[in-house]
Amino acid sequence: MEESNKVYVNAGILAMCLPGTVLTAQQQEDVMNSLLFAELSARVKHPQAQHNTEREQAVQRMLDNLCWIRLNQPGVVSKASRTLTVVDVVTAKSLSMFPSRVSSGFIELLKKLKFLPSQKALDVWYEKTVSPVHSEHSASTDCPVPDVFNVCVKFAILDAKGVLHTLMLAFTTRTKLLNNYLSQTIAIEESAGLHVQAYTYEQNAQCFSRLRESVAEKLKSKKNQYVLPWACSADGHCPPVITQQGL
Repeated sequence: MEESNKVYVNAGILAMCLPGTVLTAQQQEDVMNSLLFAELSARVKHPQAQHNTEREQAVQRMLDNLCWIRLNQPGVVSKASRTLTVVDVVTAKSLSMFPSRVSSGFIELLKKLKFLPSQKALDVWYEKTVSPVHSEHSASTDCPVPDVFNVCVKFAILDAKGVLHTLMLAFTTRTKLLNNYLSQTIAIEESAGLHVQAYTYEQNAQCFSRLRESVAEKLKSKKNQYVLPWACSADGHCPPVITQQGL
């Protein structure tokens, strides 16, 4: 499809179709709506930054409710690290946690993230992936300035026949993050370490068809706010949102 190689921001998720995969606009919309609904619902239940773990569990439960079946036991890696770049971690973990055809999709997604993002898409993505934590010292002042940040960033590859691959990174840092921190060298809190989760899902399309209208209605006022193309062309033209032309 015309826009199948585009990367989209979906709240805190960066999503793209697996290269060579052709999905209908309805299939793409079902996936993107499911992801957005699960993310926003989990944030309502767990709004505090320190609840990243509980929030992710809530996302998984909501995807279960939206007729997504997990095809694998979650690939989980937790380890102590001192510094990282998100791009390097995603490259390494996609290669070790997914088949080669899927990992190549994540690597292609990372390449496309090198294009200059639109400011609106970048703002939405940063807001949904970086949560400031007020330390005891800063909280004691009249105007607290956060010096600790929890980061939870996700990447998603849409595969054929309603299959979805996701990779999540979560860590805590005192590094002052750039708005686009994907290639930034980040010092992370060793006590918390780096947490990575990899999932593959398959949607029960018949089951979701009974929920489609209700989910779309609940997202009506939020979709244009949170689902945006990552990059615009040199002339400032942005591709249409997912509801019109798909990814």
